Amino acid sequence: MPISIVNLLKSKGISIVAWESLTTIKNATDIQTGWDDAERMFSWIKANAAIYNFDTTNFIIGGSSRGSILSWKYGQKPNPNIRGLYMYNALPSVWGDSINWWPPNDVRVTAPPIFFVYLREPGCSTDPINPDIHDPNNGYKIMDKYNSLEIGYRDTLIHSTYKTTNLDKYQYLIEFALKVIKPYSPTDIIPIVSNSSNFQAFPNPVSDYLTINTNQEIGKIEIFSTLGLKVLETEWKEKIDVRNLPKGIYFLMIISGNFTETKKFVIIR
Repeated sequence: MPISIVNLLKSKGISIVAWESLTTIKNATDIQTGWDDAERMFSWIKANAAIYNFDTTNFIIGGSSRGSILSWKYGQKPNPNIRGLYMYNALPSVWGDSINWWPPNDVRVTAPPIFFVYLREPGCSTDPINPDIHDPNNGYKIMDKYNSLEIGYRDTLIHSTYKTTNLDKYQYLIEFALKVIKPYSPTDIIPIVSNSSNFQAFPNPVSDYLTINTNQEIGKIEIFSTLGLKVLETEWKEKIDVRNLPKGIYFLMIISGNFTETKKFVIIR
């Protein structure tokens, strides 16, 4: 992790614990070894919390590639102190044999928020020229499980970052961390994300204009940050200019006389 990210996290009162396990994963035995190592690591954190001033009620679990596999089981435990999972190139195709392990089966209705970031595009594992096991479709399988449990508002997936000007795998970490651990006050406005099909917002992720497609009569459109701050308000229009908003996660709320609905979207640069 770049020192700039470490220092910024520290400035927000967030400690970072990095750990290493296996350098390669070849079979189910290797995966189990990694899961056991994760248990030992978290046991050490809890045992030494007083020494290092760790807050054991606010865990954010990360991992890149094989690290996401080794952290996955612990991150999906029914533990209210696990606030979120931030993972890059998550759950590579090594787990494709469902006989040994099928990650969606670990997801419960109490699952924490997840934020997946992928370098490549969906389907890259079958690219005839440059195949990549870090296929976003692996993450979409997890999102499908979240949606089936009606907790889809807790998941975010961004792919194809290689097409942008920012390849930093941690570029969304600060915002995500502050979102999941921030103690919201009663005055904060946190929109509820709807899975309704009354309107669509695309593309998502977006970099310039967000298109709104709906058959409903819309009165007003509002956009909120993940901290509940209103960053844009406008009368109904089909295209919303978001070029002046910083990259990150946002909530788009449409308001009419009959309904109010919200969808999550991401701005990239």
